[in-house]
Amino acid sequence: MPPSQSVALPLRGQFRALYQQLKRAGALARTPVVFCEGDSWFSTPLAMNLLDWIVSPAPQDEERGVPLLGQGGLFFRAERSGDCAARNPDDPKRSMFVRDNIDDLIGWYANFEFDLILLSAGGNDFVDGFLRRALGNRNGLSAQQAFQRVLDSGQYDTVRKAYALFLQAAIAARPGVPVLAHTYDYPLLIGRPGALTPGNLGVAALLKKSVGPWIGPNIAGIVENERPAFVRLLIDGFEQHVLRALKQDARFAAVFDYVDLRGTLTQPQQWFDEMHPTEAGFHALATKFRGVMLGKLPANKR
Repeated sequence: MPPSQSVALPLRGQFRALYQQLKRAGALARTPVVFCEGDSWFSTPLAMNLLDWIVSPAPQDEERGVPLLGQGGLFFRAERSGDCAARNPDDPKRSMFVRDNIDDLIGWYANFEFDLILLSAGGNDFVDGFLRRALGNRNGLSAQQAFQRVLDSGQYDTVRKAYALFLQAAIAARPGVPVLAHTYDYPLLIGRPGALTPGNLGVAALLKKSVGPWIGPNIAGIVENERPAFVRLLIDGFEQHVLRALKQDARFAAVFDYVDLRGTLTQPQQWFDEMHPTEAGFHALATKFRGVMLGKLPANKR
């Protein structure tokens, strides 16, 4: 494959067919094979998302010397917008790291020689219905008081245990394969819904009423000027109590890592809505993410 050409196949039959073709041609020795599971940061159709930029970098990236996958890559994409990492009490079918879904994914994943797993999971677990339940009908909360209610809810433990369930299964199926996740960045447009137009979503935009918001309406009980600080605490808590805790866990330390994307997107124009960057914003995140990703691949596949 040319340096900037990769293939993303969400259908298992298509992936299997191309994998076998590469194997017969002896090309797997130089082609990264990557398994992807995640949420809208990997799957949103509103623009080129984080994973889209990894799979299909812009031509100018190569001209600027941005690190690309040297031989292209074969990506299996299982991600879906709106999925939670742990069991979603509002919609159990939209849950990634639960036994039924894990068994389905790992039962298939174990049959191919993947070089890396990419994960984007956990953001949806801390918004919308969760925030409504955690903050309740309280008013006049400071950022710290509201965050304490999040801590007291045990949600970080719940999400960490869900990640751990998946990691245990992945390691058992293919020991030693690296797993790379990411933090989320600090939102700058709290309460801002996404603007749906045929230009950014095609005709599907005419069938959807809105995109969000998922945070703003659910934190009205927090003093207004404290709300940005609360959201930053929420993001920092995910890094500390989920991702960092997993990386420090002796069971997973040899394979699990994450990219800290906090503080990358500091301008409002880099955000599409309160939870999703614009295409340019995702491009900036992908440049950072790709560099770490390359370091996780076997040397002959970078």
